[in-house]
Amino acid sequence: MNPRKEFDHMGTMYCWHRRYELGDEHSLEVREGQEFATQVLKTGGIVLPLFLMDHSGITMRTSSALFRACDSAGWDWGQVGFIFVEAKKIREEYSVKRITKKTREKAEKCLEAEVEEYDNYLTGNVYGYVIEDPDGNHLDSCWGFFGDIKDVKEEATITAKSEAKDYFAKKREEERKYGEKHNG
Repeated sequence: MNPRKEFDHMGTMYCWHRRYELGDEHSLEVREGQEFATQVLKTGGIVLPLFLMDHSGITMRTSSALFRACDSAGWDWGQVGFIFVEAKKIREEYSVKRITKKTREKAEKCLEAEVEEYDNYLTGNVYGYVIEDPDGNHLDSCWGFFGDIKDVKEEATITAKSEAKDYFAKKREEERKYGEKHNG
């Protein structure tokens, strides 16, 4: 599932690419987008650039440093847009009247986290798990983990232990009832 369509976010992503539909829906032309970004900055908002590497898959970042290190000529990467949040929304999100340096840093980290989440979607780093009993019956499942598979494994292990405990308790109770019925 596309997190830009399925989840709420503080920031908004405007992207332009001839082959991919990226970010959030908008109808601005590139030049209008640049003018809009300038206005957001002038009124105290935050605008971060979005860079896309397109080589055997796509990946997105707010910094070009990694892409520049891999491809200094810029053949496979470039800026495709920006993510922004207007000052009014920053004040609403953080319940402040004035945007301090600390609040601005929090908001920037939030935007960077949104880009990281979207990058996980673009690169396929989205996982889930299914827990089944020994007979293959579905006991539980959960999907939509973005990022490190380690987090999914931890959650799946916790859930599997709980499901196993319940499963074996149910089996012991069934055996107890069967024994009572047939032995006495």
